[in-house]
Amino acid sequence: MNTRSNPKSLPVKLISLFAIMLVAGSAAFGIPGPHVVVEGLHSPRGLSLGPGDILYVAQAGDANTEGSIIAIRNSMSEHATYRTVIDGLATIGDEGEFIGVDGISVIGRGNNAAIIAIFGLAPQITGDERFGGLVRISPDGTSHTLANVGHFDFLWTTANPDPHEPLPDANPYGVLAIPGHIYVADAGANTLDEVLADGSVRVLAYFPDEIIRDAIPTCVAKGPDGYLYVGTLALVDSFVIGPSAKVWRLDPSQANLTNPASSPKTLWASGLYPINGCTFGPDGNFYASQLFTDNFFTDPHGDVVKIPFSSPETHIFLTNGALSYAGGVAVAPNGDVFVADGTFGVPNGRIVRISQ
Repeated sequence: MNTRSNPKSLPVKLISLFAIMLVAGSAAFGIPGPHVVVEGLHSPRGLSLGPGDILYVAQAGDANTEGSIIAIRNSMSEHATYRTVIDGLATIGDEGEFIGVDGISVIGRGNNAAIIAIFGLAPQITGDERFGGLVRISPDGTSHTLANVGHFDFLWTTANPDPHEPLPDANPYGVLAIPGHIYVADAGANTLDEVLADGSVRVLAYFPDEIIRDAIPTCVAKGPDGYLYVGTLALVDSFVIGPSAKVWRLDPSQANLTNPASSPKTLWASGLYPINGCTFGPDGNFYASQLFTDNFFTDPHGDVVKIPFSSPETHIFLTNGALSYAGGVAVAPNGDVFVADGTFGVPNGRIVRISQ
């Protein structure tokens, strides 16, 4: 395990990333280190641990496979098995640019457990009403749509254009479901949203452009202090000026609903490589997947970074760059870290486990 502290740096659209991914291949895929739990997956994205330590995985799909959600049992043993909870989910793309079910969060226990999943993009972009949808899925595979966040955010960006991003956009990507609240990070609209019980959507915060391009919030996690922590991709800035992704801290109860850009938020961590997924572990520390930590085009060296809650300037990389386009991340009660590897542009996605 390698520990290093990154200096502060400033942080794009997630959609534009997919085409770039195809150039890189999967050079880092064979580097030994993390234990492979399952492989042969199709664009695995979000991860969430549910009751009984079952690990749920959102798969966006690929050219030959529609999107799905799978449940992995015995994920902390050498004999993990998985079943498909639901398949036939919407996916769109060509030659590796696959977009479908991205974020996932399990809420509740036992028979009351539910999988909350979000589909990327907006129906205005895809022409398919399934995209942008926030869906509740029972472990038996039955489902219903709670709200179309992508549709709402597309209209919101139309009414609230950013001068540097003149076109309306939406790409709901990360989701966090906790008792009484569902939050969505929209990488296209640059917003943090809340979906209310009646299906209405409201924007809690807006993340404007950084030095070169927009911030691209990709994930949201609840910290041990009760605040929300939002990770950003900051892709173009990271290409040009070095690691530029950030983690923002905010209190959703203090959101300015009439002017989300002015909602109070503080910079908690910076100088990070592009964040694609994030969570807090049972140790109270922050974990984020890093899309790449080296040359994105030739040897991406994805990783998981651990940030101690009491020392956000400290960045601990858990695999020494042994991953390739890391995606969703989850932490088990024993501290083992699960991460989706091969999230984009590689034919053999997998879930790996990292022991600390």
